[in-house]
Amino acid sequence: MKNNILLIFVLVTLCAFAQEQKPNLLQTPDDSWQEEKIRMPLHFAPQIPYAGEEELRFSKDWSKQGTAGFWSYAFVWDIDLKTLLTSQQLEADMQYYFDGLMGVVNKDKDKKLPKTIALFLEKEAKTNYVSFVGKLQIYNSFHTKDVMMLNCTVQQWYCPAKQKSMVLFRFSPKELNHPIWDELQKVTLKEKPCSH
Repeated sequence: MKNNILLIFVLVTLCAFAQEQKPNLLQTPDDSWQEEKIRMPLHFAPQIPYAGEEELRFSKDWSKQGTAGFWSYAFVWDIDLKTLLTSQQLEADMQYYFDGLMGVVNKDKDKKLPKTIALFLEKEAKTNYVSFVGKLQIYNSFHTKDVMMLNCTVQQWYCPAKQKSMVLFRFSPKELNHPIWDELQKVTLKEKPCSH
């Protein structure tokens, strides 16, 4: 019995260690950016049909109202998407994403939360690449318990050989010319999109 318990402990430890050792997809300006990884499809937004992983990086001031880093963060989807996104698809995905996330975080289950409004414009498109700039109106269930605006940039790289896409999102309530965007632009992919 002791040997079985020891074996189970060793296997669980090895599995946890192996999961922790999966290389990060994003690099940040410094070590103060917090990290989180989530499997996709997302439990809070099952309407978003992609399988893969979401890797997030949060500014150290992400939760501190009144700072430049408040709600400034980035994430990348490493997913099984085999086509380039359109503005309409991106808008729907972000509406599902934030409505689902805020619904899960919301503690006042009797409160009807305002729906997310998303608008994205295509900025650049070329073979296997597209970028967008957008604006979202979301309900902030985390901090303010009120509606807030987020600016967003999105870049998608499609990798035909792997039949996968990497989609990099950057968010902040600050306008795109604010210095926090210089920091957000330093949250980049560690490797070329189709090399990992």
